[in-house]
Amino acid sequence: MKCIFLIALIVLCGLRKDTAAGVPRHRDRSSARSPPLGNQHTMQHVQKLAQAAQEFDEEANIRLIPKFQHTKNMNLYVCCLHANILDFYLWNILTTENNYPSLEKVRTDLGRVSRDLSEQGCSIMHVDNHEYSRKFKEGFHKLGKTAVNKAIGEIDILFDSLNIFC
Repeated sequence: MKCIFLIALIVLCGLRKDTAAGVPRHRDRSSARSPPLGNQHTMQHVQKLAQAAQEFDEEANIRLIPKFQHTKNMNLYVCCLHANILDFYLWNILTTENNYPSLEKVRTDLGRVSRDLSEQGCSIMHVDNHEYSRKFKEGFHKLGKTAVNKAIGEIDILFDSLNIFC
């Protein structure tokens, strides 16, 4: 009887979906990648936007987007963490009235990435309270009126992370 219980427990553990807070850790190989990710023109626009903002960066020694230690099998989870920050950018940073080159193009392309990731099951609600997301948002709010420019200056870091993990 103990043997049957042990076998049943092993089978159940093996069938358990590998998730963290409802977010899958592995990307389904059949899922399509968002077109702006990996697109050379989008990357050029992102870099142009970041460089323009970096010229006015008064906090060059501070990094808003934290570095993330992860294992290879966590790419989709880390992707969702960055998608959470991307949505913060779309709603709170890229809405600035300041005049930056390529801002509208980058906002449009990153909006597409956000929608595509959401459709692929990357729910920001599952990672909204994650330490990584909170650390970024707290750092952003601490900077006050220089925060938008600082964040735009780091948009290339965010885009690189989305390219790597998504």
